Amino acid sequence: QMLESMIKTHDTLVKQLRSEQEWLNRGVKARLKRNMGRVERIKQMKEDAKKNPSIIKKVKLELEREQKAFNQTESTNRKRMLFDMEKLSIGINKQLLINPMTMRVLQQDKIALVGRNGSGKTSLLLTLQGIYSPLSGTLKIGAENIGFFDQHRAKLDDSKNLMETFCPNGGDHIEVRGHNMHVYGYMKNWLLPKEFLDKKIGVLSGGEKNRVALALLFSKKYDCLILDEPTNDLDIPTINILEEYLQSYQGALIFVSHDRYFVDKIAQKMWVIDSEKNLTEDLRSYTEYLDDEDYLAQMSNAVTTKPKEAKVEIRKQATKFSYKEQKLYDELPQQIAAIEDEIRDKEACMMSETCYNANGGLAFLHDRVSLLKIELETKVEQYFQLEERIQNSAY
Repeated sequence: QMLESMIKTHDTLVKQLRSEQEWLNRGVKARLKRNMGRVERIKQMKEDAKKNPSIIKKVKLELEREQKAFNQTESTNRKRMLFDMEKLSIGINKQLLINPMTMRVLQQDKIALVGRNGSGKTSLLLTLQGIYSPLSGTLKIGAENIGFFDQHRAKLDDSKNLMETFCPNGGDHIEVRGHNMHVYGYMKNWLLPKEFLDKKIGVLSGGEKNRVALALLFSKKYDCLILDEPTNDLDIPTINILEEYLQSYQGALIFVSHDRYFVDKIAQKMWVIDSEKNLTEDLRSYTEYLDDEDYLAQMSNAVTTKPKEAKVEIRKQATKFSYKEQKLYDELPQQIAAIEDEIRDKEACMMSETCYNANGGLAFLHDRVSLLKIELETKVEQYFQLEERIQNSAY
């Protein structure tokens, strides 16, 4: 019931934000001091709308985990911890890139690392491998074997051919996940033709080198894979092969990619590095995250952009409000604020068993909140209509 209420509350919030954006875009009295409180409320609504999807998805995931534990007497705590980060900060040459954060990576976690270029994603990946040292905090590495794929294919030797790369000790067979395979048979899985066996790595194209690097990576056994932009220079068929391997992979996976479809398909959750250098866990899909960021950026621009001053005078006599309309127009902002406060109070009460039991129960409070939101929508629309009449009377 609480989860359903959270979802409905968020849907209503988004709907209200869209209405408020229309008001801001029109610039109807948004520049006046008496409306600045409303602008501030919109900013808070924007922040709530940004956080809600992740909170809702986290609650859903926890419910699913509890149900699984109840049915199968299995707990996620039984999974082996591969990385334990406590107040860990990331940087290069004492320059801070990521603020102190506390995170854990468990066996079978699939995590996409998201952030703008230069935000410290690659530095974090290198720190997890022990190549870079953190600026502060502690990092405990429980992973025994870590496989790494980087954009520069550092583990490939351009002077060697494919046979030497896959069979450095001679022969023509390799061990792949417990199966003994001929090199060519395995190469076919990665769309590498037989004539490539004697080719030097250095003469291959970027996409071909990436295929070789990925094929080499997946020929070995690791309990954690760290991939930095694995889909760069890959064609669609090779990306499909990579997706199949990753979906069947039983270890932990931490990867960086700007491919929306790829992240949606592979990641269970995201680690997001924001503009303030904070790293947080986000349980939305990458598509949901990008769509929300685009929408909230539009809202932010609407809130922070100062409406153009209209070089006109408003002739009060042209408004022709009746006494009742003028009274309603003056009282609506306070009424809207009061309803918003009551909704917040009721929703906060729904989060506490003691509170909702003392106030009629969860179902009663949910119905009351639903009615309040309908009333709020009606009053907001009334206010818009009156504002519109004022705007139309300006000449």
